[in-house]
Amino acid sequence: MARALIARIPRNIAVIIATIAAVGLARLMTYTDWAAANVTIAALLFAWIVVDSLCLSTIAKAQDRRPAAFAMLSAAAIGALIVLLGGAPAVRERILAMPPLLAALAGTIALWAVWSGVKLLAARRVGVEWEAALGSVLPPPMVKMWATELRMMHLALFVWRRAPDVPEGAKGFAYHRYLAPMLVTLIALQVIELGVVHLLLMLWNPVVAWIAFALTLAGLLWFVALTKSLRLMPVLVGPDYVRIRAGAPLDFTVPLDKIAAVGEAFDAETLKAKSTIDTTILSASNMTLRLGEPVEVPGLFGKTKLITHIALRLDEPAAFRAALAEARAD
Repeated sequence: MARALIARIPRNIAVIIATIAAVGLARLMTYTDWAAANVTIAALLFAWIVVDSLCLSTIAKAQDRRPAAFAMLSAAAIGALIVLLGGAPAVRERILAMPPLLAALAGTIALWAVWSGVKLLAARRVGVEWEAALGSVLPPPMVKMWATELRMMHLALFVWRRAPDVPEGAKGFAYHRYLAPMLVTLIALQVIELGVVHLLLMLWNPVVAWIAFALTLAGLLWFVALTKSLRLMPVLVGPDYVRIRAGAPLDFTVPLDKIAAVGEAFDAETLKAKSTIDTTILSASNMTLRLGEPVEVPGLFGKTKLITHIALRLDEPAAFRAALAEARAD
């Protein structure tokens, strides 16, 4: 049974888990009594296991087991950083006291930084956007996550009177009005919780209190940004497309010629199907689209899924249906 479960794990995920386990165990080894008694051997062993594990992981995940030279250098640079920062204090001190090893680790990081700078400048010179350019030197899912967080924080703190995003030639349909009272109430409750929890934690441990405060505040700002994005990003009907949006987290386009049927609700089985995407929040749908052909929808960490059914909750479903019929008739 255990073998069957392991066999179901995607290869890349299994490689990542094995790599994290190897690096974690190597780090734990540096804190043992054996490492304290054999600090030089422990330092060399720690460096070898970490860098070798990351490089082997890169090879295992690459197509045909042939990673690009930059990918291998990136893995080695990450490993070098872990070696310099992740070991026990005694092991770190010994690494810093070994010039050849220190030069190899620092040189790897420096070479990666120079090569990354060259790739980034080359991408920008040909007009590549910053996010895509950074994705050529850093893991794209990580870049996407950072970019999303920055956009959400900017939206929460600095965007207050912007008009909804409705491009020329398209019609926008709101879906936030029924949610507004609930969302405002939730934000108010979060603010109260933030203050109460912070005061209670301050009585116990100020450091923990401020860490919890920062994390909770970040979550609150993210929720504020999400609430704003629901108003700023309406569902759109264009000349030859429908753009489905549910705030910042979801945004994809469906060609009009792929819409096979329009309705008001799906049955429970269809609504739960993996090929259905339900954009409603704290409510039931009042508008549904059944597609004649699957449409690819972006998901978490760069993954995508194919969907054939879409459930919506619109403030003006009748107007949306009329605009959709008009666009399909043209």
